[in-house]
Amino acid sequence: MSEFPKSIFVTGTDTGVGKTIVTAAIAWNLKQAGRSVAVMKPVQTGTIVSGPTDLEFVQEVLGSDHRIDVSCPYSFPDPVAPLVASMLSGERIQIDRIVDAYKKLSAENEFVIVEGAGGLLVPILEDYFMSDLALDLELPVLIVSRPDLGTLNHTLLTLESAEKKGLDIAGVVISNYPWDPGIPEQTNPELILSMTGVNMLGIIPNSNSISVEKGEIGNLRELASSGLSPELDGSFDLELFLSSLE
Repeated sequence: MSEFPKSIFVTGTDTGVGKTIVTAAIAWNLKQAGRSVAVMKPVQTGTIVSGPTDLEFVQEVLGSDHRIDVSCPYSFPDPVAPLVASMLSGERIQIDRIVDAYKKLSAENEFVIVEGAGGLLVPILEDYFMSDLALDLELPVLIVSRPDLGTLNHTLLTLESAEKKGLDIAGVVISNYPWDPGIPEQTNPELILSMTGVNMLGIIPNSNSISVEKGEIGNLRELASSGLSPELDGSFDLELFLSSLE
């Protein structure tokens, strides 16, 4: 892509890979840079589980001095895929409602971060997936990947699915990178880069002080700056990182 997009759709190679942490980190950097940013969670499931929602965690990271516009058109109690959660609740998801909510946020803010649920092929309706929503919103996808064994397969499958759908790829962020990486973690970042040619937009280290489920933001603000690339208003230097692994 010739220039970085003004808004993005954050997806993952799987559930629990760190999408909300990356979403919060991007939002923090953008706000620190003085930009108007909003965050949207089209469908939130699992609200019956104790702890903050994803959007509440993002707001906690930003703090009371940096409140932002947020939107969650659909929220369901059961911790399952949106399609199943909506069926259990007896409420069919209306895509127009989600699109309208996004358009409102987009009209009022410089940058909108849309955080999907799980990966691109998570179903919202029987024949409509997260990838379809990203396409309808006309947003490029930022893929959040794991650092460990298996991530090459998961990342390549996600990229293949996105390309088949006709989605633009903003880049990849590796989340939860270990401080003492083994061989898979040492080799995966460069392999993802060389095998796909996508932008590596950051590597966020693991931190035991951060927990979305418990609402513990730990040192995420510091990691947001050092772990995300200049395109996302951070200072992450990919070449320097790769050279440190040699």
